[in-house]
Amino acid sequence: MTAKKRAILKAATALFATQGYDATPVAQIAREAGTSEGAIFQHFKSKSNLLLSIFRGVRERFFTDMDTMLRFEPDESGLETTMRLVKAYCRFYETREVEFDFVHRNNPYTMPAVGDPCREEIQRIHDRMAEYLRIALTLGIRDGSIRPINVDQTTLIVLGTITGAVRMRLFEDIHLTEIEEQVLVFTHNALTAQEHTA
Repeated sequence: MTAKKRAILKAATALFATQGYDATPVAQIAREAGTSEGAIFQHFKSKSNLLLSIFRGVRERFFTDMDTMLRFEPDESGLETTMRLVKAYCRFYETREVEFDFVHRNNPYTMPAVGDPCREEIQRIHDRMAEYLRIALTLGIRDGSIRPINVDQTTLIVLGTITGAVRMRLFEDIHLTEIEEQVLVFTHNALTAQEHTA
């Protein structure tokens, strides 16, 4: 990738994260990237293709980071693996803050004009996170480190907890790093506590 293309992606990601896709003109992206509007269209053909390139880049970095960090260890219990996954997901969000501000502000599910490709990139991230968690939870149930649970429902609850904690800073003056330990304790306790009846 050329330096110019990287500069365009970086500028567009930051602007889309703070202003939103619809509120960011291509001319502003060009100014921030130190290039021309024509160069943007030469590299990306359209503003929506630029948006898709950013979503695709977020997904590719997520896959690379997760595949590196999340190798299953044979001596680890399912609970330990699950907690390592939760911590890794939190760290990924913490280190990719601008990218996830971009994702939250430009939710492709609320932007019909961007089409299915952007939604598919986000779905692929979610599916990979869920796949890893399902495996770890299943291992934990088998080895007895996690109480008997509904794996599919618990996967959604754990992912929802992490996502909610990340999004909290959009509404409160709080950052995931400040509550990460509580997210981990909450998840650990939920997976190991005795089942309660409603």
